[in-house]
Amino acid sequence: MKLFDRQITGPLRRLLLLVCLSILPAAVHAAESAGQDSSSSRYNFAFPEEKTDSLASGHDSQGTPSRPVSYAARDSMVYHLDTKIVELWGKGSVADGGTNIRGSKILINRNSSTLTAFGKFDSEHVLDEPATFSDAGGSFEGEAITYNFDTQKGKTFKASSVAQNIIFSGNDVTRLPDGDLSIKGGSFTTCDDEEPHYWFSASHMHVVPDSRLHAWPLVMYVRPEIFSYRLPALPILPLPYMVFPISSGRKSGLLIPRPGEDGGGFMLSGVGYYWAMNDYMDLRLEGDLHANSDSRTAERFRYVKYGDYSGSITGEQKTEGLSKSWYYNMAHTQMVDPTTSLGLNFQFYGGERETDLNSIDSQSIVSEQSNASAYIAKTFDDNNSIASLGYSRSEDLRNSNSSQRISALFFQNRLYPYLDAGPDDWHRDLSLSSGVSYIGDFIASGTGTSTDGHILNANTEAGYFHRYSDNFSALYTLGLSAQSVVPDTTLSAHAFSGSRLVMPLRMQSSINKHFHLNPALTLNHYEPDAGNGDPFSSMVFTLDGTTRLYGRPIGTGFLENLTGMKALRHVFIPTLTYAWNPEYPGTDFYDSSYQWADPLRYGRFESPMYTGVAAGQSTIGISLRNLIQGRFRGGEYPSPGAEDGGDYSRQLLSLTAATSYNFAAESMPLAPITVLATSNAISDHLLLSTGGMYDYYSFNPATGERIDRSSSDDGHGLLRFVKGFVNMSVSFEGERKGSAPRPSVRDSGVPFVMNSNQALFLERFNMGDFSDIDYGIPWQLRMSMFLYTDHDPNRSYAASSPSSMSLLNAMLRIGLTRNWQVAVNSGYDFLNNNVVFPMVQVNRDLHCWQLSFQWVPSGVFKSYSIQIGLKAPQLRDIKFSKKGTSLSELKEGI
Repeated sequence: MKLFDRQITGPLRRLLLLVCLSILPAAVHAAESAGQDSSSSRYNFAFPEEKTDSLASGHDSQGTPSRPVSYAARDSMVYHLDTKIVELWGKGSVADGGTNIRGSKILINRNSSTLTAFGKFDSEHVLDEPATFSDAGGSFEGEAITYNFDTQKGKTFKASSVAQNIIFSGNDVTRLPDGDLSIKGGSFTTCDDEEPHYWFSASHMHVVPDSRLHAWPLVMYVRPEIFSYRLPALPILPLPYMVFPISSGRKSGLLIPRPGEDGGGFMLSGVGYYWAMNDYMDLRLEGDLHANSDSRTAERFRYVKYGDYSGSITGEQKTEGLSKSWYYNMAHTQMVDPTTSLGLNFQFYGGERETDLNSIDSQSIVSEQSNASAYIAKTFDDNNSIASLGYSRSEDLRNSNSSQRISALFFQNRLYPYLDAGPDDWHRDLSLSSGVSYIGDFIASGTGTSTDGHILNANTEAGYFHRYSDNFSALYTLGLSAQSVVPDTTLSAHAFSGSRLVMPLRMQSSINKHFHLNPALTLNHYEPDAGNGDPFSSMVFTLDGTTRLYGRPIGTGFLENLTGMKALRHVFIPTLTYAWNPEYPGTDFYDSSYQWADPLRYGRFESPMYTGVAAGQSTIGISLRNLIQGRFRGGEYPSPGAEDGGDYSRQLLSLTAATSYNFAAESMPLAPITVLATSNAISDHLLLSTGGMYDYYSFNPATGERIDRSSSDDGHGLLRFVKGFVNMSVSFEGERKGSAPRPSVRDSGVPFVMNSNQALFLERFNMGDFSDIDYGIPWQLRMSMFLYTDHDPNRSYAASSPSSMSLLNAMLRIGLTRNWQVAVNSGYDFLNNNVVFPMVQVNRDLHCWQLSFQWVPSGVFKSYSIQIGLKAPQLRDIKFSKKGTSLSELKEGI
C-alpha cells in the first residue's frame, strides 16, 4: 500500500479521507488498548507481524525518496498526517536498496527524508538490543542511528562494529555514501574480552571497509592483568597519525614502530613507511632510532609484472659506535620474449659486520661472502635447443679470497631430421644431437696471487631407434667429443693440462619391457701438453644388464590390526656389469677405490674419471637392490599415497649391496663392498639412512693405503671397515584432540654445513611471527643424529687420523599449561666435545598478547631477547623488546 504517492487524483484523495474518518473510532479504540496516544493528530495502523509496506518511488514536493523504500514492524506502525512522521514499534526495519536499518523503535520523517533508529535498554539502562546499520560495505550498531535517504549517509552514537576481527566503537559514527565510516571519539582493538587488554583511542578515525583504518591523533592503552587482577589502564604509545590494515593484502601506511632496548639503551625499531604503489610495485623504508648514536636505515623496492619480469633492490646501512657496515642486494629476472630469459643477482657486504637481529634480510645475519651472478638464456626450435651465457663472482669476507667463473653453453636436444619420411622409411628413426660448452675459472687470493683455468668441450651424437617387435626395441648412438682442459691448480692441485678425443658407441635395449641390456664401446685418445707426459690411447668395452623381479604379496595376519599394514611385497633389482680394456701406458693416476659410486682410478688430466684402467681390466660388477614395500589400510584422513583415504603403498626398506672383481688385476682384484640402506618402516616419524664400505684387503698403518694382504691375516676380520655413516631424524608430538594429525617434520638430509652454527641459527631463530607458535601441541620432540667416519687415504692421508664427524641435534617443546610453552634446542659435537648453538625459548599466551623469551647462552650468536607483542596479524608489528648479548644486561635493566 503506497501511502505517499503524490500522483493520487483529487476525487480519489477525498474518497480516501472519508474511509479514514469512517474507521477513526476503531483506530482510536485500538490505540487506547495498546497504550498509545489517541489524539486526533495521529493514526495508528495495526499490521500483522513482519508485514511490509513501501514508500513510493518518485520524488514529491515534500521530499519523499525517489526509489522504493520498504519498512516493517513486529508490533505496530503509526503515521502522523500532520507531521508526516511514521513510527515503527517493536523490531522495526527499513530497507533502502542495499542498506538495512533495524531498531526497537524507528522514526521516519518524510519532510526531511531521514529516519532515526533507537536501541532498547533494560531496567538498569544497559543497552540490550542495539540499533543496527548494514550495507554492502559492512555493519555497525549503537544506541541510536540516523539515516538520510537523499545522501544515503548514516550516523550513529555510541556505536560499535567488527571487521576482520577488529572491533570499532565511537561516540559519533557516520556512514558516508561510498561506504566509509567517519568516527569521532572512537577506539578499536582486536581483543574480544569484555574488558579489552588493550585498545587504541583516537579523536578521529576514518575506516575504509575491508581495506584500512586511519586514526589521528591516537594513544595506545593497555590494561595489564596480574593474577587475574586488572590494573588501571595505562597510556603507553602516543602517535600523531597512523594507518592500520584491516584486511589481507598490501596497504600503504606508516610502519608501526617497535619500542625496545638493546645494549645501547632505549630504541625504536622499524620506524618507516610502506608504500604499495600499485599492483606491481611496492617500497618499504624503515630504520631504527637509538638513544645513543647507533642507527640503522634500510630500504626495499620490489616490482613484478607476472609473466614478464620481477625483481627487488634492497639496501641497509648500520652504525654501531665507531663501526659502520652496509649491505646491498639487487635481483632481477625477465622474460625478454617467449624464448629468451635473463637474470641478475648482486649481493655485497662491507664494513664491520655485526649480528643484528633487526636486519631487513635474515640471510645477511649469517652470510660470510658477497656474491654476484648474471645469466642470459635463449631456446630454439620449440625449446629443443638452448644457448646460455653466465657469470658469477664470490668473495670470502673472512680472508678476501675471490673467485670468478664465466660459462657458455649450447645444447641441441635430439632432432629427427627425416621425421616427414614415410612410415616404412628407416630414415624416420635417425636423430642428431650436439653441444658445446666452456667454463673458465679465475681465482685471486687476499695475498695478491691469482690462478686461472678452463674446460672446453664440443660434442655431437647420431642415433638410430628401431622397434624390432612389441617385446624388443633398441637405441644405437655414435658420438664424438673433443675436450681441452687447462686446470686451475688452486682447485685441482695435481691436475695437468691437455686435450682428449672421445668416441662412444652405445646400444640401449629393452627386452620384454622388463629386461634392459646396454653394451658400449668407447675410444679415447689423450694429448697431454708439453712436459705432462706422452700421448696415449685407450679403448673400453662395457656391458650392463638389469631387471626387476616382483615377489608375491603376503598377508600380515594379526599385524594388520596392530599396524594397519595389510600385505608385504619384496622387489628385487639385480644389475650385472662387465668392463674390459687392454693395458695402455697411462701414468699419473690416483687410487679411488674408496669412492661410494664407482671405485675406479682417476687421472690427473681432469676431474672426471678415466674411462678405463691403465693396467687393464676385465671386471665383473654386481649390484643387488632389495625393496620391501607395504600395503596399508586407509585411515580417517587422506595420506600422500591415497588422497581419498583409501589403501596405499609405501616403501619400507631399500637395501643395496655392490662390489666388483677385476680378473686382469695382478693384485687386489676385489673391490670394496658397499652397503647402503634407507628405511622409515618403524614409523612415519622416523627416517633412517645408513651406509658402510668394507674392504677384503688390509692397509698400510703409516699411509692408510690398501696393500695386497687380506684383512684377516692382520687380525682385522674378514672385512675391514673403511668408512660409513648413520643419518637419523625423528619427530614425535602429542595428540591434538579433535583435529587431524599433522605431517611429521623431518630434517632435510645431513645436518651440517661448513658453519653448523649458521644453519642451526636459520632453522631455529624465529621471534618475528607469533602465529607460528602452536599452543595446541602438548609436547613435541625432534632429534637428528649424524655419524660419519672415513679412513680413505685420499681424504685423511693417514689411517691414524680419519675424517670423522659426530653431531646430535635435539629440540624438546613442552606445553606446561594451556598458555605456557617451553622449548629447549641444542646440538652437540661429540668429536670436539662442545655444544653447538644451544637455545632456550619460553612463550606465554596472554590472550591477545604474546610474551616470548629467547636465550642463546654461548657460541657465535650468544644473545638474549625478551619480547611482548600483539598476536593479531594486522598489528603484529607492535612489539616491545629488549635485546642484548649477556643476561647480566637484562638483570641490570630490571
